[in-house]
Amino acid sequence: MSAKSGIAVIGVGNLLMRDEGVGVHVIRYLQEHYRFTPSVELIDGGTTGSDLIPYFERNDRILIVDAVDFHQPPGYIGRIKNHEILRHFATKLSLHNLGLSDVLSQMKLLGIEPREIMLLGIQPKVIAVGTELSETLQEKLPRLVELILQQLEEWGVTWG
Repeated sequence: MSAKSGIAVIGVGNLLMRDEGVGVHVIRYLQEHYRFTPSVELIDGGTTGSDLIPYFERNDRILIVDAVDFHQPPGYIGRIKNHEILRHFATKLSLHNLGLSDVLSQMKLLGIEPREIMLLGIQPKVIAVGTELSETLQEKLPRLVELILQQLEEWGVTWG
């Protein structure tokens, strides 16, 4: 049994490409509005790849928040767990998802296995140069945050 007990919430995405940056927007929102138990790390993963490996090494549970192409209408929120995440990203083309795919592959090769990895993804509407989320994703942000909080609560996290 792993001695790791922490939880990392990692928001990934490119803030300069509108809805592509939703994961980072969510992390910033959580940092501004919530205080979690010390075992929770809120990470702005940006578009990095291998820089995220230490978070996988030291945490038992990982919650990734990202813009994901589910081939659904904009604003659709989906949940992918554990090994399904790597399979899903095998077909992705955006730069940060290639980085995340690399991290998940390296993690597997290095034998770094958090107990649970969850991806909460939202279907983007606008992937274009700009820093604001589309109106559709702005409207869905409270629901995405609610789902994050529900997942953290299932993992025994409290906040204020």
